[in-house]
Amino acid sequence: MNKKIVRAAFAAALLSATASVALVAVPAAAADKDKKPPEKAISRAVTKPMFEAQKAVQANDWPTAMAKLKEAQAVPERTPFDDYKINQFMAYAAVNLKDYPAAIAAYEAMAASPEEDPVDKAGTRHNLVLLNYDAKDYAKTLKYGEQLVALGAPVDMKIAVTLAQAYYFTNNYPNAEQWSKKAIDAAVAANQPPDQGALSVLLSAQAKQGKQADAASTLEMIAANYGKASDWSQLIDVALGTPGIQNSDGIDLYRLRDATGAMQDADDYALMATIALQLGYPGEAKTILDQGIAAGRITTTGKAASQYKSATAGAASDDKTLPKFAKDAETRKTGDYDEKLAETYYGYKRYAEAETAARRALSKTGLKDSLQTKMVLGMSLARQEKYQDAIAVFKEVEDAGGRAARGRAAHLWSSYCHSKLPKATAAAAPAPAAQPAQQPQQ
Repeated sequence: MNKKIVRAAFAAALLSATASVALVAVPAAAADKDKKPPEKAISRAVTKPMFEAQKAVQANDWPTAMAKLKEAQAVPERTPFDDYKINQFMAYAAVNLKDYPAAIAAYEAMAASPEEDPVDKAGTRHNLVLLNYDAKDYAKTLKYGEQLVALGAPVDMKIAVTLAQAYYFTNNYPNAEQWSKKAIDAAVAANQPPDQGALSVLLSAQAKQGKQADAASTLEMIAANYGKASDWSQLIDVALGTPGIQNSDGIDLYRLRDATGAMQDADDYALMATIALQLGYPGEAKTILDQGIAAGRITTTGKAASQYKSATAGAASDDKTLPKFAKDAETRKTGDYDEKLAETYYGYKRYAEAETAARRALSKTGLKDSLQTKMVLGMSLARQEKYQDAIAVFKEVEDAGGRAARGRAAHLWSSYCHSKLPKATAAAAPAPAAQPAQQPQQ
């Protein structure tokens, strides 16, 4: 992400949590009327530079504001309340000047002050968490984060993610996992995509603790929410290592790799073509090899030459016999021909025809592997963007039990379909912009 955008968002998060500050006390008459004790006021010695600082702040003249605040800071015989108010203004000005070390110093002085206003406690620590994390001072990030939590104040998603990251970088993986889960759960409850940073921390924290199954689930959540081909590739690689996997499961996982754009190198194309040829689908082998050639990943020379030659010859034979085979399948009382026809059509990316053949096969008897036919039906629906229908079919395959690898393939296909569904309005709408902090006022 562009560093300027990151910095702008960081500053906005700070400003949105900065409370408004007032220089002078409420007039005595107003205090009497409301039956409240008069508020404290700054001492006369610092009044002039502080009022000038306030005028500069109102004009967005941050250098002048900072100069006047330093002038007030140099006045002898200041009271602790004077120092608190000076630091409150100084923190505000420093953030706007993007002088984050100065902002940290001012906020830390506020947090340590005996004059700290209870109303300011949560906002001050919120900003100290963000500022210290940005400065890579993870010990202080966690110190002020723990203070914020102890106040009982609501912890927003930004703070939860920041604490998760700080715990991770200090090798406290259980707490990193706990806080990243809080951020993710909050997003899910708000019908928003989980924060990508929180998901990354959760994945790494789980992996560091040896929670491989949990890490795989988190990786799936990352892929489903952010759709990176590299994430899908990792998920599919893990699934390909499932004990007892068969060629039919492998081809379905490679079909998902194709659907998610995760065919990354020559080996992916070659291995998928090999499985297709072994299963008797030369048309699919040629289709995927042609795709690899078009993508510049493989050539028809070298070690791929014989495979491409075999796929081309088989596909040519299929092309001649396919019309008659389709006709025979339609009239056949058993579904075995339709079963084979559906797979063949799918390999040629003729998804609507594959759907028709698979449905017809499932309506007949004599299927060799009805669950594989359902997989073809689900995949054909998915490739036609009929995601809800596809999800229902994949659920049938998962619920049927049987081979773990097949169930995993069905689950991942279902997860892919879920990721393609239109997001709910709340999730699709842009996040509301951070509200600017109120300017200091009299």
